[in-house]
Amino acid sequence: MKAARLSEPGGSLEIVDVEIPEPGPGEVRVKIEASGVCHTDLHLRRGDWKEVDGLVKRPLILGHEGIGVIDSIGADVNNRTVGERVGISFLRSSCGTCRRCKAGEENVCAAATTVGMSHDGCHAEYVVALADYVVPVPEGLTSEQAAPLCCAGVTVLGALKRAALSPGDTVAVFGIGGLGHLAVQSAKTMGARVVALDIDEAKLELASALGADEVLKVNDPDLVPRLMAMDLEAVVMTTTSHQAHSVAVATVSPGGKVLLLAVPGEPVPLSAVLAVFKGVALLGQAVGSRRDLIETFELAASGKLLCEVHTRPLEALPEVLDDLAEARVVGRVVLTP
Repeated sequence: MKAARLSEPGGSLEIVDVEIPEPGPGEVRVKIEASGVCHTDLHLRRGDWKEVDGLVKRPLILGHEGIGVIDSIGADVNNRTVGERVGISFLRSSCGTCRRCKAGEENVCAAATTVGMSHDGCHAEYVVALADYVVPVPEGLTSEQAAPLCCAGVTVLGALKRAALSPGDTVAVFGIGGLGHLAVQSAKTMGARVVALDIDEAKLELASALGADEVLKVNDPDLVPRLMAMDLEAVVMTTTSHQAHSVAVATVSPGGKVLLLAVPGEPVPLSAVLAVFKGVALLGQAVGSRRDLIETFELAASGKLLCEVHTRPLEALPEVLDDLAEARVVGRVVLTP
């Protein structure tokens, strides 16, 4: 089968022919129909995250936003069927017994394993996953639309749920990319007033079309006072920009939340003084749980979430990652084997 294989973090990325994997006990094999490209793929290709290098499989098939049809079932699987269309997310497994798992926070389980990082991922014609961790895709939701929801969509929904928004709260979304354009829509489903921020006019136009109440350019000289006057209950960070993170802490309302969704390749300087004196909560979000993914799929199937999708062949992944690195992607790119 064809697969996009990375030799190691920061190593070579090639489209190669490899053996079709066989499912083991408790596993299913999924024939991939669509696989979303995430900034995590770019970070792994560049070797940005030295903190997790030891968790990365070598060599590694990238990808963790997979949609496809189960075509083979391993031993001891009785909850999935051949022909069933399912989604595969970054979370490959969790222990199921720790206090985080019992609280429904399996995505931050200390023993979690990952698709497209600790195990081979979805940028391939076939992938093997644990039967208990794939999620059925609703009828009426295309595979291309569903794929980005497995990471981008579930991440923003999980973060906004943790923010415990009330109808009428104002939320600012920094960066209207793959996560950001879905964050605008998810916040609107919760009754929030949404302010979208970016430097790219096309991305701001997309945010307006998706329901943003106001759009602002991040290079607006009056940006900070304008945001401070809005009583921001939450700021959603989907950009790695250091300046944007500083602005977020400076402009969120006292007692508000800064939701950290992007993962920069280097430490980000933040003002602890402002965070402490304003009582700001910094909430990191590591993808989401299976329950979060089910809810995300349901929102999309009901028409409340629409992903801006650009479809490319699997062989185009190196060029797509170059486009991501240069911020040339509006929405999300989905690969088709």
